[in-house]
Amino acid sequence: MTANSDQTFFRAFTIVLGALFLITIVAIFGARMITNWNANDGMRPEQLTRVKSRTEPVYAVNTDPNATSLAAAGGDSGGEPMSGSEVYNNVCSACHASGVAGAPKTSDTAAWKKRLSEQGKDTLYERAINGYKGMPAKGGNPDLSEEEMHKAVDHILGESGAA
Repeated sequence: MTANSDQTFFRAFTIVLGALFLITIVAIFGARMITNWNANDGMRPEQLTRVKSRTEPVYAVNTDPNATSLAAAGGDSGGEPMSGSEVYNNVCSACHASGVAGAPKTSDTAAWKKRLSEQGKDTLYERAINGYKGMPAKGGNPDLSEEEMHKAVDHILGESGAA
């Protein structure tokens, strides 16, 4: 009797598994037919166009050798070099007008006279161009030329009364 009940159980179990498998296959193919499933995941062409435009990269790699050489040379600012006061007002004053992060204030004559006498103008130029402690190179604007940075240092020294 035990063998007979085992056979009955396995037969019923096999029928149930087969039925579930068959239902799954029918459901998958039915869903594909209803939604017209294909390579574009059921999207219409205009939807695909919108998705592609929204997901394309924001930037692209520039392989133009002329553009590379311009970037290495510092690029073309497209006009006259800025004066010392323009560079100061656009870049340097963000920190040197108020003494942010330990930057010497432009109005602090004693601090600038001390720097000028101890370090010299060439060191001040070099630090303005390459950065020093908390100050980024060229005040954070890599498009500035060395000439413009020299003018900015001269402007600060002139405004402070140290020069």
